[in-house]
Amino acid sequence: MKTNINVVAERAGVSIATVSRTFNERELVKEKTRDRIIKIAHELNYKPSPIARGLSKKTTDTIGVILPDLVGEFFMDIIHGIDEEAYKANKYVMVSSSHSQRNMVETLIEFMASGRVDGVILMVPQMHKEVDDFLKKSKRPIVLINSCSDLTDAVNFQIDNYHGAVTCVEHLIWHGYKKIAIVKGPAENCDAQERYAGFLDALHKNNLSSKSSFEVIGDFQIKTGYYAFMELMSQSDKPDAIFISNDMMAIGAYEAAKVSNIKIPQDVAVIGFDDIYLSKLLNPRLTTVHVPISELGAKAVNYLLRMITSEVNAQKAYKEVLPTKLVIGGSCGCNNFYQSLI
Repeated sequence: MKTNINVVAERAGVSIATVSRTFNERELVKEKTRDRIIKIAHELNYKPSPIARGLSKKTTDTIGVILPDLVGEFFMDIIHGIDEEAYKANKYVMVSSSHSQRNMVETLIEFMASGRVDGVILMVPQMHKEVDDFLKKSKRPIVLINSCSDLTDAVNFQIDNYHGAVTCVEHLIWHGYKKIAIVKGPAENCDAQERYAGFLDALHKNNLSSKSSFEVIGDFQIKTGYYAFMELMSQSDKPDAIFISNDMMAIGAYEAAKVSNIKIPQDVAVIGFDDIYLSKLLNPRLTTVHVPISELGAKAVNYLLRMITSEVNAQKAYKEVLPTKLVIGGSCGCNNFYQSLI
C-alpha cells in the first residue's frame, strides 16, 4: 500500500500540517522534529506530492520544455542537460514537442494557462510571428534555446553557428581545397541560415566563390545527406570538399560514398557540424564542430529558475551565445585522429 502523509504523521506523532511544513516550509519546524519526520518518511518511502507542494507554495516546482522534436541525439542531449540541472535544483521537467500537427503557441498557452509549470524553455528553430507576439505579451518566465535572433525582447541562449561554419570552411581552405560545396539545412531554419552565412563569408574572405550547383538543400536528416552527396558527386564538375550542415546528413553522405566507391577524403573531403556521438564512429572519423548541447540546456534551466524567483527581471531581454570548437578527424585530410581546437 502506498504510504501517504497521514501514515507519516501518525508514526511521527505529529499533525499532518507539521509533516507538510517539514517538506514545504522547513524553517517553521524544529530541527529535532524535522529530522525525525524526514527519517520516518525515508523509512516508509514517502515522497510528497509535487501537486500538493505546488498548492501550498503556489508553485509547481516544474518547468516546461517545448522542443521541435523529441527524436534524435541532438534533442536527447538537450533534454539530458535540462533534466540533470533541474534535478540538482530539485525541480521536475515536463517535456512536449511541437510537431507540425501541434501549434507551438497553443502548446505554450496550454502550459501557461494550466498552471502545471512555473516557466518554459522553448526552442523555436524558425521564425514565427505568432510566437514573437506571444513572448511580448506573456508575463510568465520563458527562456529560448537555439532560437532565431529575430525573436525580440526575449531571453535566448544560442550556439555560435556562424563562426562554427566559418571555422569549418577555413579549415578546408587551409588544406588547399578550392571547390567547396555545401549541403544546407532547411531554408526556413535559423541554424541552417547562420551556418550558410558563415559558409559564404568564409569563401568570400578567401577570394573564393560558391556556385548554385555546389549548393544542395537538405533537412538535417540522414536520407537527404545521402541524396545530396549523390547529386554533388554525379556532376561532371565535382567538388573537392563538402561542408555538410549537420552530422546526421554527413552520416548519409558516408553511406552514399560507400555504395558509390568514393573514398573520403582521398576523392572528396567531408566536414560536418554538431559532433554527435555517431560522428566518432565513422571511418575516417568525421571532422566536425562541437556544439555544447547539454551545456545549452543547463544554462537555460539556471537562468529560468532565476527568472522564476525574480533574481533576474523576467521581462528583460537577455542573449548569450555559446562558443563552438572544431573537432578534427580524418575526413578533411588530416591524420585520422581525434583532436579538439578552440
